Amino acid sequence: MLRPKKTYLQNCTGGHLKGGGKSAQQKRTSRIVSRVIFYVLLVAFLGVTGYMLFFSNYLKIGQINIKGVEELDSAQIRSVVEESQQGKFLKTIPRDNFLLISSKNLQQKLLTEFKKIKTVSVIKKFPDTLEINLQERKALLLLCSGEQCFLIDENGIAYSQADFDSPEIAQNHLIKITDNSGGKIEIGSQVMDQAYIQYVSSLKGQLQALGVEIVQEYWTPALVADEIDVRTGETTELYFSTQFPLERATKVLDLVLKKELAKLQLSDLGYLDLRTENKVFYKLKNAAPVENVDTKK
Repeated sequence: MLRPKKTYLQNCTGGHLKGGGKSAQQKRTSRIVSRVIFYVLLVAFLGVTGYMLFFSNYLKIGQINIKGVEELDSAQIRSVVEESQQGKFLKTIPRDNFLLISSKNLQQKLLTEFKKIKTVSVIKKFPDTLEINLQERKALLLLCSGEQCFLIDENGIAYSQADFDSPEIAQNHLIKITDNSGGKIEIGSQVMDQAYIQYVSSLKGQLQALGVEIVQEYWTPALVADEIDVRTGETTELYFSTQFPLERATKVLDLVLKKELAKLQLSDLGYLDLRTENKVFYKLKNAAPVENVDTKK
């Protein structure tokens, strides 16, 4: 009995025929070429992207907008910002690149360079703009100690040495306080508290309400003494202590001037000492000091 012959189905693609398909070597070569092309394109893409991000002018800072300037010089602020962008990272990547600029570092640099700046924020606006918003300190007083004078802001901080030719001093008519102790003052340090500043700032107005005019310059034996000495136009000196309420001191002064010293002119007095609560010491010119202890009544 004859057995039937086995029939094997060949690949319908015709791969069994000579020249009908790719060999294994051709396939490997094709895969290698594809990978090479992929990596070449990838490197080209990364190169173009890197160039656009770090070396082209597209992300180079071209605008610096400064807001909030009142007495500072905008040109000087701009110069400091531009100077911080000079040079290159690793001697290759320009520092004035939008992506590489640190807002925090630039803010700190501006606060260091300009003590008059109270607060500052640096905002980066894509693709090439820096917006700088700042708030300036307000000079309230002028404090002199030794041979140096400093500007004092509303928080009692000595933020800058005084330039008497600057509009900040000439136009604001700042009260000048001289520290007779000659103590050293550090820029950036708090030399007065707000209660002391409020006392000093209110003193002239309170005395004017009594008809007493004083000069714009005050004195203190030392800042730690909590004392303020002022002088009238008649060269009479008035001594105050910031440890006691100003309203109480001026009330006592008014009482003494209207009653005990009513027959005298203010110019007849050498000084009036109001540094002790409910007591007044005064001295007539060319006479011995007198203590008034009845102001409480």
